[in-house]
Amino acid sequence: MLSRVLDTIMAFPLFVLAMGIVAALGNSVANIIYATAIINIPFYARLVRAEVNIRRDAGFTQAAKLAGNSDARVLALHIFPNALPPMMVQVSLNLGWAILNAAGLSFIGLGVRPPTPEWGIMVAEGANYIVSGEWWLALFPGLWLMLAVFTFNLMGDGLRDIVDPRRRT
Repeated sequence: MLSRVLDTIMAFPLFVLAMGIVAALGNSVANIIYATAIINIPFYARLVRAEVNIRRDAGFTQAAKLAGNSDARVLALHIFPNALPPMMVQVSLNLGWAILNAAGLSFIGLGVRPPTPEWGIMVAEGANYIVSGEWWLALFPGLWLMLAVFTFNLMGDGLRDIVDPRRRT
């Protein structure tokens, strides 16, 4: 049943779903965080399920069961700690998307309201001044937004290289 709920969430375009959630709950930072969490839950659930399925029949898991450990103890002490590194990589990669999601919601008017500083608001307000020649009002917040997303993507890529045993030399 949980898998069908997660599939239903993934059936919608994620930004449109986030727009609907924020529009229904209201424009606040907490509601933007909730919307971002809801649209990202399926990716984490599928990743954890795949990692657990890979490791449940591994030798170290079977050895822990033969040593007399309960299923809950094997899960908590052997399977979940080994599934954590791919989750850390996924978090760092999704942070960039979360920033873009929040900025996009603010850009279209569904995010936080001024005077709260937010890159999406700054780009949207700066876009009004591009025609008058004050292009830097939209350019620099957009550049910082791009740099933040790029930094989190590089961090996720680096974490993946560190964590993945097949890429080690």
